Order: sequence, then structure tokens, then C-alpha cells
Amino acid sequence: MMGTSHSASGLLVGVSLAAALGSHPADLFVCAAVGAGAALLPDLDEPGSTVGRSLGVVTAGLSRLLRSASRATYRATGTPYELREDRDGGHRHLTHTVPAVLTFGALWWGVASLGAVGLAVAVFALAALGLACVLRPFGRSAVQGAGVLGVVVATAAVLFGSSPWLVGLTVAVGSLTHILGDWLTRSGVPLAWPLTHRGKRWWMFRSPVAFRTGQSRVEDAIRWCCLAGAPVVGMFTLVAA
Repeated sequence: MMGTSHSASGLLVGVSLAAALGSHPADLFVCAAVGAGAALLPDLDEPGSTVGRSLGVVTAGLSRLLRSASRATYRATGTPYELREDRDGGHRHLTHTVPAVLTFGALWWGVASLGAVGLAVAVFALAALGLACVLRPFGRSAVQGAGVLGVVVATAAVLFGSSPWLVGLTVAVGSLTHILGDWLTRSGVPLAWPLTHRGKRWWMFRSPVAFRTGQSRVEDAIRWCCLAGAPVVGMFTLVAA
């Protein structure tokens, strides 16, 4: 799926988590924004992705490092049967696994646990990234406002005491949402790793009705339904509170 679709799905998942587990109405906005950014994290293995280009040379370098780590892990853990295939094990491999999802969540929980500054940095980084991607279809001025919105969301997280564990959980679930979104596409994702399925540890699972990334009305429908559903969940939660 495209970055805008991933961030939209993360937005909906984030606000849904806050509706179920949040302790303050501000968590609806915090988790929605964090989820939108977290849903882009698995693509850190691709320097040309939205998240790979987000901080210039910093994230580009991190992306190249993760891609190299993914290739090395593929070669080290792949079965003889699959290593004979013409695959480099880079994009959509290591960072698109369940262990990676848990790692992303743990890392961001750790950052958010470092007092008010850590919480603010964690929320701002993910919120600015995710909201910029969500707002991209609405024009450049909307994207430029994502940084300001990120500051507002991070400030709300600190003022109203958003829980670091909730931030970490939102990151993990948002990252998982990305992987499940890619499961809907023809390329698939290695959901079983490090277990073996049909003689492969890197078996690419895909939906029976998989579509081509960026070239499907199904993906467009998913994106717009998520964008429409997120405020509905938020409003319903606020009214019911």
C-alpha cells in the first residue's frame, strides 16, 4: 500500500485504541496522530519511502542500515529451499515481521518513558510524520501545517499525561496495521518469520483478493473509509464519555 493509505489506516487504529484504553479525551488526538506515524515505520527499510525521506540524511542512513540488516538476516535465516530464489531480502522482509512490530513498540515506549521531554519527542516525531502523510492529498499548505499540529499534539500529550505504555502500544499496533495493509497487496509479507511455513521462513503471505499497490480502487476505498471513520470514532467516544 502507498504511504497515504498506511497513515490513514494508522489514524483510525490509533483513535480506536484511545477510545478503548485512553484515560483522557486528549488521548484520542495523541493516539490518532501517533498511529498515523507508526503505520509508516515498517517502510524504514526503503530509503525512498515517506519515512525514509522524512529526516533527510538521518533517516536515509537508517534506512540503508535496516535494509542491509534485513538482507543479512534473510541470508542467515532463510532455508536452503528459498535461498535458491532470486530475492535479496531487503524491502518488505525484516521490518515487516511480527518481531519487528514488537521492537518498534518497545523502542518508542522506552523513549516516551524518559519523562516529559521523552514523551514530547516521541509523540511529536510520529505525529508530524503521520499527519504530513495523511494531509498530503489536501495540498502543500496542509502538509506544511503538520509540524504545527505535531507540536500541538505533543504538548497535549505532556499536559494531559498520556501514558508511555499507550504510546508504545499504539506504535506496535500501528506498525502491525502497516503489515496487514501490505498483506492485502500482491507482494505479501513474511507473517510467519521466524517460523517455517511450507519449507520457507520468509514465505510471503498475501490476501486471496490481493491488489496492486497504488493501482486499485480497493486501496482508495480503504484510505477514504479510514479517513472518514477516524473522526466518527472520536466524536462517538467524546459524546459517550
